[in-house]
Amino acid sequence: MRIGILEIMDTGHIVLAETLCKIFCSDSQNQVSLFTLKIHADNLKYLIEKYPNLSIIANVSQQTRSGFLKEIGSLSFDRLYIVTLNKLFAEFSRWRVKSRVFLVVHNLDEWFDNSLFQSFRKFFYTIFDNQGFKLLIYHFKLHFIYPTYKKHILKIINRTNGHIVVLSESVHKEVKKLNIKTPVEVIPFSVFDPSLVLNDNGADKPLRICVPGILSQYRRNYLALLDLLEKQLEAYKYHFEIDFLGGVQPENLLNDSGPILEKIKILNDTGFTIIIHNVPFIPPEEYDRELAHADIILGNMNVILNKHSEYGRTKETGLPFAMIKAARPGILPDNYPFPKEISSSIFLYHDFEDLGSLLIQLIKDPHILNTMKKEARANSEKFTPEIIYKQLFMDHN
Repeated sequence: MRIGILEIMDTGHIVLAETLCKIFCSDSQNQVSLFTLKIHADNLKYLIEKYPNLSIIANVSQQTRSGFLKEIGSLSFDRLYIVTLNKLFAEFSRWRVKSRVFLVVHNLDEWFDNSLFQSFRKFFYTIFDNQGFKLLIYHFKLHFIYPTYKKHILKIINRTNGHIVVLSESVHKEVKKLNIKTPVEVIPFSVFDPSLVLNDNGADKPLRICVPGILSQYRRNYLALLDLLEKQLEAYKYHFEIDFLGGVQPENLLNDSGPILEKIKILNDTGFTIIIHNVPFIPPEEYDRELAHADIILGNMNVILNKHSEYGRTKETGLPFAMIKAARPGILPDNYPFPKEISSSIFLYHDFEDLGSLLIQLIKDPHILNTMKKEARANSEKFTPEIIYKQLFMDHN
């Protein structure tokens, strides 16, 4: 097959583009082409050495993204995946394309059930919540301009016999409730990478806790976690360390990192070890190196972002897939519907007091974690690129 993968958004989901490359390159008979920006091409060039059937085509000339898109549309692929689509909606809605289009939908609430009545409801809800009023123009476009373009894009998918792509079975279940006629397939955000499974830390080393994702109080409750450390784990501060493995984007109003960074400095000054990465974006290879050093991955996400958006239902988070990628056990809120395949390597917590007690237990008894690491390895092996590739074609071509 000829597979095209398209990621031309600045703040795209480059890890998912990497995943798609690995899945389809796992069959040596496929010819896979990744179309992307130069910055993303540079970050993923290591894949070329690993997969001889992969080509990476970067938009490095003076060509506009619209022109690059037109050039891609003139080519013919058995499947052409759009990884991220958060702008250029007008251009995509007019796209003339020869390939079957497979669109990854990251937020169901932004693509479906966009009647005028629902648009008004969502608009007035969002502008009075989460600093939405400061983003008035953006929310107006999101709820009244973009839906029209998105309807045309969905028509292109149907016309080319394409598919909607979601990132978990729990989101797939939600799609089914919407009675969408377009076929839907599930592709995980990340696949297992055995090279990230390092030897366990020695008993004398501190427990390393990784919290992946952009430093965003809107998406994850960092302040409550930091408060927990100060109040419940002060006596254990030399026995663990936390890696906030995500970029810092201070210009994003929904991701205001100022109060989080201030609190981290206070705690670090008193002897805690909290690692931050003060860059907007962590390159994939650097991210993987840090992830490989984690003993456990913590998901302290705000599962319900607002009345229209909920992790595991209308959208997915990369957290459980970071656990899968590095074969590490995880800690998740008990109201988040994680993949059932990793249930035996997951700890659940109800509130932050409960989380604090769990962390103390893991610090005091490393044998618990060592057992869970073995479970995590077995669970992750269900998510190799080869297995996911076979699953994709079990039901359809």
